[in-house]
Amino acid sequence: MKKIKLGIIGTGLAWEKLHFPALKRLKENFEITAICNENPEKAKKAADELGLGSDKIFTCHDRMLKTADIEAVDIMVPISENYEVTKAAIEAGKHIIAEKPFASSIKGAMELLELSQKHKVKVLVAENFRYTEENRIMKEIILSKKLGNVVYFIDNNVTEFQKDMLGDNFAAKEWRQHPDFKGGIFLDSGVHHIARLRFLFGDVMKLAAAGRPSGTDFCEYSCINALLEFKDHITGHYAFYNIGKETQAPLVGLRIFFTAGEIYLEDKYCGCLNVSHKDGNHEVINFKPEEGYYNELLNFYNVVANGEEIISTPEKAIGDMKIIFEILDSIHISCKS
Repeated sequence: MKKIKLGIIGTGLAWEKLHFPALKRLKENFEITAICNENPEKAKKAADELGLGSDKIFTCHDRMLKTADIEAVDIMVPISENYEVTKAAIEAGKHIIAEKPFASSIKGAMELLELSQKHKVKVLVAENFRYTEENRIMKEIILSKKLGNVVYFIDNNVTEFQKDMLGDNFAAKEWRQHPDFKGGIFLDSGVHHIARLRFLFGDVMKLAAAGRPSGTDFCEYSCINALLEFKDHITGHYAFYNIGKETQAPLVGLRIFFTAGEIYLEDKYCGCLNVSHKDGNHEVINFKPEEGYYNELLNFYNVVANGEEIISTPEKAIGDMKIIFEILDSIHISCKS
């Protein structure tokens, strides 16, 4: 089996908690040959874990792209840096695993898409919600029609971001707490939710949204509510509440109502889908949580090595971003009226 020589740009939490564990399971597919982080201590820490020498450690991504023995890169940098780093990797002719969102603006994302097509570079946007087991199972149920046709859904997402800011986690990062890009944490995490809904139901045809102003830097609205309509008149309520927590159990979660049943997913960590049928039957379908990172990296390997189709394309990622910004625009309009 051919191994892809992979360079890593960014060795923060996304590397440590998400991509590195998946890449260790894919050691027969990838050979990590270079590490880059502008913080030399973080770069060395990651290199030491991989057994790489000092000549494989870089603090400048441009230098790594020009001199390292790599054919692809895995980019894990803050959203505001996505455009610059991804552009440099494309121009260097490297295949890319790019972070979501693809850039901090639609204009920047479109420029990257056009540039990747010009340079004939493969780009997979690391939207893990398009690869998780639970979302793939739900998609199969929808396509099989075993519960009939989808009628509507409720997708409730709650996080206590201000509390999370104090922990050793993604919310503790300064660039998330004081973002310099439109949407703040709604773009950062809400784009996952929109990606899942579009993966399950297709393109959004119409939307209307309202929001509660927050007075915080990390998100203009503490609560965002959107009514979305997909093809075949599938409608549903999407909610993003970022300064609280659900105090009732079970959580509202994601509920999809069909003509002959319902799917209930409490959250992405629960490990099971509850499927109820109109005739009274009920089944529990187990899944392995957080498999999206492994599956997206495996897809990337097969894209580069075997010519497989990209599941999470830049075009799909741009579509997700557009819906995020359309929701924000709809809220702004409703606030003015």
